[in-house]
Amino acid sequence: MAAKTSKDIRNESRFMVLRTVYARHTVTRAQISTETGLSAATVTTLVGELVEEGVLREAGQISSQGGRPTATFQANPRRGTLLAVDVAETYVRVDLFDLSLARLGQERVELALGTQSIESIAELIGDAIGTLLERHPEVEGTVLGAGISLPGQVDPVRGVDVFAPNWGWHEVPLMEALERAVPVPVRIDNPLMALATGELWFGAGRRFRHFVAVNLGTGVGAGIILDGQLLRGPGNSAGEWGHTTLVWNGRACRCGRTGCVEAYVGVEGIRATLAEVDADHELLAVRHHRDFIERLMRAEVAGDAPAREALSRTGDYLAAGIGNLVNLLNPEHVSVLGWITRFAGYDLHDRVRARIAEECLPGPSSTVSIEFTEADGEGVSLGMAVLALEGFLEQVGLPSPSSPPAPAAAEDPGAGPRAGWAVPHRGTSSRAARR
Repeated sequence: MAAKTSKDIRNESRFMVLRTVYARHTVTRAQISTETGLSAATVTTLVGELVEEGVLREAGQISSQGGRPTATFQANPRRGTLLAVDVAETYVRVDLFDLSLARLGQERVELALGTQSIESIAELIGDAIGTLLERHPEVEGTVLGAGISLPGQVDPVRGVDVFAPNWGWHEVPLMEALERAVPVPVRIDNPLMALATGELWFGAGRRFRHFVAVNLGTGVGAGIILDGQLLRGPGNSAGEWGHTTLVWNGRACRCGRTGCVEAYVGVEGIRATLAEVDADHELLAVRHHRDFIERLMRAEVAGDAPAREALSRTGDYLAAGIGNLVNLLNPEHVSVLGWITRFAGYDLHDRVRARIAEECLPGPSSTVSIEFTEADGEGVSLGMAVLALEGFLEQVGLPSPSSPPAPAAAEDPGAGPRAGWAVPHRGTSSRAARR
């Protein structure tokens, strides 16, 4: 790992300031300094930069003990707006946020199960954005950027979807089609990184510097935060926990391997477990993923014995998978996120918590906490809005990345699709260039 430069340290400090402002809504410089551990002088300088660019604004003043009134600051909702796009195997969702990350509107389009092309997806995104912006004429000309989450293993530096098995995508170039459809700067990523970014800014990241954000949905993964920053890896594939082996020579996984965690705790893995318990269960005919999970959870509550057994086994599989993460990484905390958690009952939560001590070594298990959240789709959307915000800040010369800078892409004509507006890169910022 390359040593941090003074610029890296300044950018990381700016991220800490911004995260504090966004999480607390209205703060003083002294409160920022206390929460981040940064010096008063550093906070004053960084807040001044952000106010100058219009990202933050002075919210008012509060009286101090015997001195001059103290200024308070907050994110400036009038600086512009951001688009957050969540593309899943079954839907396209577009959210419009102001720069304070308040949601202004949403448009959702359902997708039929089956293979999609990047051209068809880009067209749907463009149409959904157009419909949403037509409903909000007051934001015309204010959109600063769009964060687009796509399924599979997305490499933002090269601008490609490396592998999305449900759609048969392998090394699919993304940026040309997306930039034709979306009339603002585009930043791409995948749901796992989006969820982890949202959790870093607004969830467990405010309390812990070493934690794991587990995503449960159609697919599964684990966003890894080490020392307060999101771990991505050179190809943006860190955290592909769902494709680590849980059962040797086990079930076939959609990635082409066998025995993966996802084949046991993803939606189709849960369906396979139910089929093992009761091959004739009526819920096996429910093909829509959310409908299947919701009805399975309801069946468990109603006393359906096969449903209860299937979910009990799923809890054991999930505990074993999380136990591997805890043993490997020794995190302070594990956040279990994703849309499945909205429907999962307390029995599943309790089963996982009860089994964790059996699946982990005594040391790591004695210090880790586990929390289930129930947000339905909010995490990906909010995370992509944050990533769009980070991209905008990089463009104006105030980079505030939640992950370490990615290595610059090789300048090789044959190296593959271009980068587009991707993860932060080391190099001269536009703000520095203006100076």
